[in-house]
Order: sequence, then structure tokens, then C-alpha cells
Amino acid sequence: MKFYNAMKHYLAVVLFAALFAFPAKAQQPELTPEQKEKQLYEFVDKETERLTNLLKLDESQQFYVTMTLTDCFQGLQGELAGLQASGVHNVDLYMVIQDKWMEKIDREFESYFTPEQWKKYLRSGAERAQKQRDKRREKAEREGFLKDN
Repeated sequence: MKFYNAMKHYLAVVLFAALFAFPAKAQQPELTPEQKEKQLYEFVDKETERLTNLLKLDESQQFYVTMTLTDCFQGLQGELAGLQASGVHNVDLYMVIQDKWMEKIDREFESYFTPEQWKKYLRSGAERAQKQRDKRREKAEREGFLKDN
């Protein structure tokens, strides 16, 4: 059951990012920048709360989680918006950008989580997401979307 809940949260992160990459214009009006910013902060607050409860984060760790998620999701939104404005329709390119930012989040988290917290974070679904990103990276490299990093 814990695994299911963790995966549900990971999928929420992915879907949140996808909202900014592929807005459904026919179904809903496009959000204003203020509405997007509000959604971002609400999402970051919920995810920080979830991680705090799961990993028993102290106040400084909560601050770093909030800052990491805010910075990374703003960067992700900017890059995805740039692709969209350029008229890119290849979903693989959007996934490469998303994976890059999710990797950055994981690297930041690992730097300020304790070893026990990091293990618990990985067991909560992050390890599986990392493996999926690795598979997508290999595919992107084969198809020429990525150069050697």
C-alpha cells in the first residue's frame, strides 16, 4: 500500500509537469501566469508536507525541499514552455527535459537527506522512477536526442 501511495505521488509530479507542457486548450482556458504560479506553490507545499511526513524532515530540510522543488519546477516550466513555443510536438523531447529536472531534484534531495531518509525516499518510489528515467535516457541517446553529457 505504501508503494502504491508513493507511486501515486510520483505520478502527480509527472502529471503536474505535463500540464505545463501540453495544455488542453480545447478543454480549459489557458492559465494566467499568476494562476500557474499559485498552482506551483500549492503543489510544492503539498509535496513538501508529504515528504516531511514520510521522512520526518527537520525545519531546515523542509526549507531546502521547498526551495529545490520551487526552483526546479520553475526551470522545468520555462524549458517546457520554450519547447512548446517553438512548436515542438515530439513527446520524447519533453520527457528528456522533464527527466533532467527530476534528476536534479533527486541529486539535491540526496545532498541534504540523511542516509536513512534517502533510502526511505528511494523505497517510496524514487528508485523506480530513476530506473525509468535511465531507460528513457538510453533510448534518447540511441535516437540522437542526447549527446554525451
